Amino acid sequence: MMAAAMVAASVAAPNPAVAEVPKLSFFGLGGGVSDVYNQNDNPVNPYSQFSEVGSDSVYKGRSEEEVNRRKKALTAGLVRFEKTPEYIKTKQAQNLKSNLLVATTLKQDMLYFSGAEGSPAWEKAKDFSQKVSTMGVDGQNKEWGRAAQDYQAADEILKEWKELAKL
Repeated sequence: MMAAAMVAASVAAPNPAVAEVPKLSFFGLGGGVSDVYNQNDNPVNPYSQFSEVGSDSVYKGRSEEEVNRRKKALTAGLVRFEKTPEYIKTKQAQNLKSNLLVATTLKQDMLYFSGAEGSPAWEKAKDFSQKVSTMGVDGQNKEWGRAAQDYQAADEILKEWKELAKL
């Protein structure tokens, strides 16, 4: 009975897809390449963000939908960042830590809206990120005076970044 079920299942199942095996070469011997990651330098997958940009590409960088989603996330992160002084004032190390953990996405969104790497806005976003990290360490070490100073500095950097990024 079990054998009949297995035969029926194998007959009804379509042929499985065959995965492409990378062709490797060692010390120049063989018909492949020595770097496996080099196999997919120019993928033709239209859904991949790493493939060549063309008219048939499904992925479109900086689409209106993506920009709106990032702006919404940036706004939410900024609102959450504004709650930081209360955690420092009331010496809530765990709440400060979790609040700053969420600030990771805020930092990423700031870099997204900063423009090219190395631009003044991008550098301000990196400075902000560093100051927030330092504030987190100060909170973890329960150095509340230093954490408050770091918050003030981060807030100033944030204001300067908003002007540079025109947000």
